[in-house]
Amino acid sequence: MDNPFSRIRQPRQEPVGVVGLGRFGSTLALALAEEGVEVLGIDTDPKVVREHATLLTEAAVADGTDEEALEQLGFFDLSTVVVAVGHHLEVSILTAATLAERGVESIWARADTAAHARILERVGVHHVVRPEYDTGRRVAHLLDGRIREFAEIARDYSVVAMIAPQAVTKTPDQLFTEYGVQIVSVKRERAWQPVRSTADLRPGDLITVAGSPNALERFSNLLSAQDH
Repeated sequence: MDNPFSRIRQPRQEPVGVVGLGRFGSTLALALAEEGVEVLGIDTDPKVVREHATLLTEAAVADGTDEEALEQLGFFDLSTVVVAVGHHLEVSILTAATLAERGVESIWARADTAAHARILERVGVHHVVRPEYDTGRRVAHLLDGRIREFAEIARDYSVVAMIAPQAVTKTPDQLFTEYGVQIVSVKRERAWQPVRSTADLRPGDLITVAGSPNALERFSNLLSAQDH
């Protein structure tokens, strides 16, 4: 499974707190640690904490709903905290609400359902991620065959890699007006290059395109149309 939290970047290597070291939280914490980020992880299971003690900057046995424990461990002093306990709805919401009330700058949280995601947003979570849903959408697009790579950058805005259809002969303004998409780059001689005009492109080129999922779907449908 792709790590949807790979978008978290700490330019000054600021520490990140991770609440919950299950399969999802553990994968996230270890990936950040491998990038040189200091990671403070907590979990209620002593065995899990022992397994991560030598892999993370700090790992402690604690409950995310325990405000005093979070304060003692310095979680409220961190600029970024991830609540990775999606399956435990009450713990997830209470932890997120506490972090928001204490003014944590950037709160990321895993949600298992749309309803869970809405609640997290309402209590103050800045970035809600639904890993199974996001991965399912990505795989569905890849199985379609017309799209080589798919990444959802924000709600209702994605970037895809795909083979250029005949429509790339139109101007960028025409493409945006007709399909609501922007051609970002083209792959030539194993390297990605910026696209300054559609005159730089040829049907069949591998290109990256940005836009809403619906707009990208309409644009990719042109590949099917030209096959018939």
